[in-house]
Amino acid sequence: MHSKVILAGALAAGLLISVPARADDVLDGVTKMPGGVEDVRIGGTWTNEGKSGAYRIIVSRSGGDNVMARLFVQWVQYQDDGEATVQNTIEIKELADLKVDIVDYTSESDDQGLSVYIETIDPSGNADSNYELHINAPDDYRFGPTSN
Repeated sequence: MHSKVILAGALAAGLLISVPARADDVLDGVTKMPGGVEDVRIGGTWTNEGKSGAYRIIVSRSGGDNVMARLFVQWVQYQDDGEATVQNTIEIKELADLKVDIVDYTSESDDQGLSVYIETIDPSGNADSNYELHINAPDDYRFGPTSN
């Protein structure tokens, strides 16, 4: 009886090993996502030359006592078969240069592009501020203090 259990276990293990693993691109991507990525949101939609998709806004944070945020925007294109692909990614380096943390942000999109309104906190305690980001294209954006 004992040898039958061992044989059955060996056969089951062999079957498990021989089953081909299924690729899961989403799981693989999520698993590889850095721990500092703390916020991912859809910020609005875009259309350009017959293509359409969504703006994806990503915030990552680093630092211990002085937390600093980085802000990224991606153009995610929807394919006819329902799949989505990232067409472009930019970092708003001007925000990273400020060495502040993002407390909150809101966004809206229209036929001109994406607008993001960002509330920050200065970890050194100097000055909390609000900023505006207006994106027309991956190589055409404006970032600066809120105008109102």
